[in-house]
Amino acid sequence: MIVRAWGREWGDSAPPLTGARTLGHSRSDRGYGVLGLPPRRTAMIVIRVLWWTAVMLVTVNGIRLVRPADAARASTVDAAIERGNESYARGQLREALAAYQGAQAQETTHYAALVGLARVESELGEGARDEERRRLIAAAVEHARAAVKVAPDEPQAHVWLAVGLRQQTEMEGPKTRAALWREIKSELDRAIGLDPGLARAYLERGRWHRRLATRGIWERTVSRVLLAKVPKGASKDNAVRDLEKAVELAPDAIEARMELAHTYLELEREADARRELERALGIPAHRPRDPMLQAEARELLEKLAKRG
Repeated sequence: MIVRAWGREWGDSAPPLTGARTLGHSRSDRGYGVLGLPPRRTAMIVIRVLWWTAVMLVTVNGIRLVRPADAARASTVDAAIERGNESYARGQLREALAAYQGAQAQETTHYAALVGLARVESELGEGARDEERRRLIAAAVEHARAAVKVAPDEPQAHVWLAVGLRQQTEMEGPKTRAALWREIKSELDRAIGLDPGLARAYLERGRWHRRLATRGIWERTVSRVLLAKVPKGASKDNAVRDLEKAVELAPDAIEARMELAHTYLELEREADARRELERALGIPAHRPRDPMLQAEARELLEKLAKRG
């Protein structure tokens, strides 16, 4: 390979790299070096060989030094994310948060760490108050946006961004809230387009429809006065459609069944609402908010029973 490269550099007229004799004399006899080339060219070849040898040694040694370090870091990050996932599955949100934070501290743009943080911070934000709630929700939105940037074709990133933005709407005025509602719908449509089997996306879009379809007269008036362009197309029927899909995809999700029950009640479908509330009570609680949601289900069933 070296010979061919040098041959192209020098052209077809370069002397052959052999010890062939000419007119009965060797090239060395006529002032050629040991390679059968003039001494100057021989020196150039030797220098180039030494230079490339040095480069290869540095490169190989560098690879030997760097690869174990990279592998060790990747292994540590993956282990931290695995601990976070296990803690989240057990409903241990604070432990999961610490694990994901540890992973992200080592690799700031790691997709799984960013999504894990957004998910846990959103759930912790549900039960937090005042400044802690604002801080958690702001962090969830920040991490979800970073996850979308890192992996725009991953549906979970879009879903958890929508969740964080929904939570943020509760702390904003009408004009900002209207802009957020538009972004939420866009993110959820994107997530469902990427993965039509994502239950959480249907749950959040069902909430979106129900929330906008049930806005009061005061909120509608303020929005018009402030020229806050609220997205169109929201309806309770669309909310039912999406929430029923969420329950179909995740039948053990108490949160989805409670959202569906509330929507049925708003549509005066009490028998359907009662069915969902009873099913919510029959599911083992496995998320931190599930016991509270089941207590709410019992209270609603008692009210419905009093109606007769």
